[in-house]
Amino acid sequence: MNEFECLENEKFIILKNRELMIDLLHETCLKGLNCLCFLESLSKEDLVQKLLLKQAEIDINQNLTKEDYKLLVQAIHDICNWGLYVEKFQTLTKTNNKIKKLKPDCVFIESEQDITAQKHIKSMAEKRQVPIVLTFYNDETFNADGSHKLKNINKKPQVKIIIDFIDKNLKIDIVPTKDKKSKQNNNSNIQAIKTPKNYRLVNSNFEITKDLKTILVDNHTYAIPDYYNIDMIKNEDEKTWQMIFYQIFADKINAELINRSKICI
Repeated sequence: MNEFECLENEKFIILKNRELMIDLLHETCLKGLNCLCFLESLSKEDLVQKLLLKQAEIDINQNLTKEDYKLLVQAIHDICNWGLYVEKFQTLTKTNNKIKKLKPDCVFIESEQDITAQKHIKSMAEKRQVPIVLTFYNDETFNADGSHKLKNINKKPQVKIIIDFIDKNLKIDIVPTKDKKSKQNNNSNIQAIKTPKNYRLVNSNFEITKDLKTILVDNHTYAIPDYYNIDMIKNEDEKTWQMIFYQIFADKINAELINRSKICI
């Protein structure tokens, strides 16, 4: 019996793995159920990003293609139609009041509370007659971002896209991984750690046509894909425009990422 089948038959489930919680939350939302989610250490942004990548079925660590962006945009539309409400976990009393007010089909709680709190949450599930999934783990095992402490450090450089809509300026930086190791000399004095500098891949002015269909960068005209939300484009939504510019310069960015990854190995 998988976790979703358990959820249909039980009012209270305890999970010890955050990935299992996200998988179960994703599957529950796809079933069309209204889900109320309380987070203690994981941020709303991190949760939405994980759900977005799961819905789009893409690996963010791989070089993104045009088709990947189409899948991401479609995933955003899908998630906006889900009955999902997310907020920060505070107290059991406030959690109980929120469940009473919203009357969700299912509740997910990510918590680091003690055994006594688990008993209260179980009683809450029985009283409110709502399935509650409690993700409970020892924070000595996980970092604040939810990654396992024994997991290998990702040395892949990252991309930073900075857009100035007032001066119509675009900057794209390749951010190298910081080397956390410090070297010691014979006198056991710790030497200063040199922070690697960002590599500026693009620093250009841009111009958007009034019909919001094309953009001019460095005397080159690029079409804005029609599958992006026109209101997001018009309202200068930063995430949307970052995706657009990433797609425009994807070949250049990916080539530099491969280059820099070889240097980091």
